Amino acid sequence: MPPVSVELKKQVKAANDIADVVAAYLPIHPNGKAFKAVCPFHDDTRPSLQIDRGYQNFKCWACGAHGDVFDFVMKFEKVPFPEALRTLAQRAGIALEPTVLTPEDLARGRMLHAMKWAEEKYRACLLDDAGAEAARRYLGERKLSGATVRQFGLGFAPVAGDWLVRAAHAEQLPIDVLVEVGLFGERDENRGQYDRFRDRVMFPIRDVRGQTVGFGGRILPDSPLAARAPKYYNSSDTPLFSKSDLLFGLDLARHAGAAAGYLAVVEGYTDVMMAHQCGVANVVATMGTALNARHVAQLRRYAPKVVLVFDADAGGMTGVDRALELFVGHDVELGVATLPDGLDPCDLLSRPGGVDEFRSVLANAVDALECKLHLLLSKGTENSVDGKNRIVDAVLGVMAIAPPIQNQKGQVRQELMVTRLAQRLGLRQETVWARLTELRNERRRREAKTATTVRRDEPAPAPKPSGPAPALERQLVELLLAEPELVSTAAASIPSESLTHSGLRRVVDELYSLHGAGLAADLDALRVRLVDRPDLARAALEFQYVGRQMTDRPEWLQRIAKKFAEDRARADSRVLKERLANTDETEAVELLKKLQARSAAPAAR
Repeated sequence: MPPVSVELKKQVKAANDIADVVAAYLPIHPNGKAFKAVCPFHDDTRPSLQIDRGYQNFKCWACGAHGDVFDFVMKFEKVPFPEALRTLAQRAGIALEPTVLTPEDLARGRMLHAMKWAEEKYRACLLDDAGAEAARRYLGERKLSGATVRQFGLGFAPVAGDWLVRAAHAEQLPIDVLVEVGLFGERDENRGQYDRFRDRVMFPIRDVRGQTVGFGGRILPDSPLAARAPKYYNSSDTPLFSKSDLLFGLDLARHAGAAAGYLAVVEGYTDVMMAHQCGVANVVATMGTALNARHVAQLRRYAPKVVLVFDADAGGMTGVDRALELFVGHDVELGVATLPDGLDPCDLLSRPGGVDEFRSVLANAVDALECKLHLLLSKGTENSVDGKNRIVDAVLGVMAIAPPIQNQKGQVRQELMVTRLAQRLGLRQETVWARLTELRNERRRREAKTATTVRRDEPAPAPKPSGPAPALERQLVELLLAEPELVSTAAASIPSESLTHSGLRRVVDELYSLHGAGLAADLDALRVRLVDRPDLARAALEFQYVGRQMTDRPEWLQRIAKKFAEDRARADSRVLKERLANTDETEAVELLKKLQARSAAPAAR
């Protein structure tokens, strides 16, 4: 970054009283001539952070963190000095010197300006356009107040496919920037652009500083596009937006989370908004993805505890498994709260007495291990040898794939988990530890075998589960993980070798193998078999979550099986044509018979 004048630094620092800045992040309390707060830079159980207004500095007497107002923002926001300087300058209304801005800064500024412009257009449409009446009615049915709608900056994208494009041309905005941030798509053959969001209520997605970096769009229930469009549609990944990193509402919830001691994570945008409307402001939501380690790292910056809120029907074991894995592998206290009667938070908060009931649900959240054990023990199999083995493997399978625990606190947590598991099942701790060691060793052996296979330069490519996967193959895995009873149907009609993505093929192979061995082909059993591939085991959780949002799953599988059969037939035809060019008539007839027999094979019912 180009040099910044000393005078400018002093001006920005003088305009930002350190006590006021820290108070914007944390609850602070007078302590003599200074202030004190719970230190956010370590697991503080008592206020160890001292903020001195006279010296304009802070000091933690426990962990040693110290510095001035720039240092505090840099440590808390996890940003370099230039970003801390910009944040504090913006807070004080001080214009930075042009030399501070790099080309990257200017590009980001243009993208942020484009998002802000779009947010204003969508918002004006929702509030004033006659064509947005259905959107206003939908929000009213969800019992969201006008103040809440304005607080979260909601808007509406009309059904016309070029409404925002025409507005951008009329105002001479840079079209390439609007394409880059995912607001416009490019038509084929240079025929211009089109709006990516149509006939949707628009939810601005903001970063922790409150800057709009993306959008989530909810299709109107009676939209003519509803039958062929997803209910929710997020911005695609851009230099500003990554749905796997962001949390909806975190900019508004972080201070309430610091005050309450925890942040609650729900599944829907309207759930977050209704919670804030009802005075429960320490609530955020993911972007339609399972909670991941990056989310937890963000949440941990603002509160020492995270509470995952699940619908009793839809959350099921998926969210609990994910919570347990995060609980094992990360330095965070993690609880699970289950809503009553299969309600979502918005519905619960909207009914009489619902606010107190929701607060009670959050206050009574249980830790992830206890929730997992309760769900497993509720099946009533803990008294049999096989039942105990399944429960032990279900819990230890998660621990085996979790990242290695580096700190003493994490190791203590792991020992407590093993102790609790042994006590609940009436087993010796040594037995449980031995099984955990077996699973970890099995993981290492498989990893070593995979590495050896790669070194031998065999034709089969190394698994790349993080690469793009064909939608059809991903949907198959999502369905099978959401409804294990469909594995037998799929195994009879979709050979695992039909899958081209190596990671998904491994998952399907393991599910088929479990079914063939007469075992339950569910997520718990799969994760034990994937101890050598923790990346796949983690992905399986998200696949199951997505699959559970699908309705009519047997019909889905039937369509998928038909498509797989059609793809195989096309592939066979290509191979046949190639081989016919170099074979005699007798062999050609045999090849045709094989192709006809395969084409006649029944699809999934």
